[in-house]
Amino acid sequence: MKHRVPKAYRSPQLDESLRKSRLRTEVKLMTGARELGVAVPIIYDIDVEENSLTLEFIEGPTVKEMLQKRSHEPKDVCEQVGEVAARLHSGDIVHGDLTTSNMIYRGGRVHLIDFSLGEKSSSVEAKGVDMHLLKEALTSAHSDMPDLFDSVAGAYRKAYEGAEEVLLKVKEIESRGRYT
Repeated sequence: MKHRVPKAYRSPQLDESLRKSRLRTEVKLMTGARELGVAVPIIYDIDVEENSLTLEFIEGPTVKEMLQKRSHEPKDVCEQVGEVAARLHSGDIVHGDLTTSNMIYRGGRVHLIDFSLGEKSSSVEAKGVDMHLLKEALTSAHSDMPDLFDSVAGAYRKAYEGAEEVLLKVKEIESRGRYT
């Protein structure tokens, strides 16, 4: 059960409106992702009044854990991650928190969870931010394997027509944070 809790720092009316809107958006994104062939938890129940979702529990290690333990070939796992990102972005779904902690490996497949920060967007900037976050997650959590993002990007390029533009945007985003 995933429940969106009230935030005391917001006015009650605004808070209620935001929580309901975000709940609906998360459901739409997960449904859209499933239609694109991305493995996501099954949604069993949506309670708009309580701002909650009842979801399938995906048993298995996170991709982060798998890469740390090297329980599978890292390149193969990262290629799957790139294909999943490509499917999302080809359908203009931006995950919003595309990290290896939000990916669970079960049955030989990468499953995506937690679309709560996601959005429907065709924006190259938004997709670039998604991929930049993934790159940062890979390089910070797995610094001993510097080529992981290259495997992700290679699969992403093969599976998504707009990949080059998005990956160029990742480089631009990286340059914004550097001071020379």
